[in-house]
Amino acid sequence: MPLAEPWDENRVRDGDPLCKSALEVRDTSAQFGAVTVARKSFEPLRLWRAAEHPEQPELEETCQLLVPLAGSLQVIWADGHATSGVGDLLVHDMTRVLAARFRAPKRGQRFEAAMVSVPRSLVSLPKHQVDAMLGSSMPATDGIGALLASFIAGLAENPGAYRPADGPRLGMVVLDLVSALLAHAIETSPVIPPSNGEALILRVQAFIQEHLRDHGLGPRALAVEHHISTSYLHRLFQKQGSTVGGYIRAQRLDRARRDLADPALREVPIHSIAAKWGFSHAADFSRAFRRTYGVSPRDFRREALHTAPR
Repeated sequence: MPLAEPWDENRVRDGDPLCKSALEVRDTSAQFGAVTVARKSFEPLRLWRAAEHPEQPELEETCQLLVPLAGSLQVIWADGHATSGVGDLLVHDMTRVLAARFRAPKRGQRFEAAMVSVPRSLVSLPKHQVDAMLGSSMPATDGIGALLASFIAGLAENPGAYRPADGPRLGMVVLDLVSALLAHAIETSPVIPPSNGEALILRVQAFIQEHLRDHGLGPRALAVEHHISTSYLHRLFQKQGSTVGGYIRAQRLDRARRDLADPALREVPIHSIAAKWGFSHAADFSRAFRRTYGVSPRDFRREALHTAPR
């Protein structure tokens, strides 16, 4: 959690007021593409939102996942609270937090945590589903939670070990793991059970992500794979404000765009990248890419590689 306005700060020990300048925060952070990974360490601390504070629009578009490494924390929102410790992973929205308390494992020690800030628009789940999971403390001892927590902690431990060009790739791995964790939590949460349709569309979307390179991927194949009619499949996507074909095309274009911006693939022809992600005809790919991103694949690649870290 950022130690900055609009937060007031007090020591937990003895409750003595503590000036911001006197609070020693050990902080390492690094940018990995669109996500920010950080590791923080500080003495036991209470935070609460000031009565009057400036709006911070950038925080409203971000969700944070916090992994305690030493100690525990309690976070309070207007509609609930959560407690997390080592072995947990807390998903929250900074703009909704009213108060927080950080405890060290023992007297004289410090609270430590790794955390990642993710643009909510890049999480591949509908906004209302992401909102439903904010404020949740999830286990990070096995499954996707353990994989994500370990990955975040590893990136935060030594961000300087990676080349600048590694950043966007590693950031996309984080985004994919966050999306997978939230989708898994929505399907299995006893508190916020998804409807049958929501659970099904999550499975369909996960299947699409795994088979984007399959040229036969389409509504009929998806319907057969999931034992439903194509008309029902179309209705599921319409409720999400999309179409089956539109969702598949958007995901393929996004993967192709990542490859075009990757310096390691600068020698791979554009038509080969298009074919790799399911576009049989280069002209169709070029038109779809320009319609989506407002620029041709060639011009996008030229600009991306020109500005890429070397």
